[in-house]
Amino acid sequence: MLAVGISSSVHSQSAIKPDRHIQKSNDLPNPLKAEVIGIQDGDTIELKFLYTGKKAGHRMGKPVRIRFLHVNCPERGRPYYKVAKQFTSEKCFRKVVSIRHTGEFDKYGRLLGEVILPDGKVLNKELVKKGLAVHFKKYSTSIEYSNLEIQARKQKLGVWSQQGLFFGKL
Repeated sequence: MLAVGISSSVHSQSAIKPDRHIQKSNDLPNPLKAEVIGIQDGDTIELKFLYTGKKAGHRMGKPVRIRFLHVNCPERGRPYYKVAKQFTSEKCFRKVVSIRHTGEFDKYGRLLGEVILPDGKVLNKELVKKGLAVHFKKYSTSIEYSNLEIQARKQKLGVWSQQGLFFGKL
């Protein structure tokens, strides 16, 4: 693993002190541990880790973006988009998280994985439990995520509180 240290002036409120250096590698540790430096939306974050491997496509050499496995949050302009994005931000922004992954990237160069928070909870699951994401059945056959969605739907949480909301494209 090739590590390059670059000084950073970022200060964290997190209980775990983030590494002050930007890690750079053409290998992906599993789990990948790094500080969250950006929140793109409810199910995509950016880490303080530069991946130089070819699998990242056009994002090669840029901070790794993580697309949450098994879930799909509402897209911009849809009900609960801002709530899901804010929830993700509150849970992990400027904190060191672990990413459990299989090394797969999507067509946008995002690493697909589960986000393990400092308290040990899985952010992907927490989003589904709160009704801020649905189980992404098109790409996931997980029984656990399916059951979490069923529970949230029964309790009418988040997106499930909306009458007649179309879920074809969140």
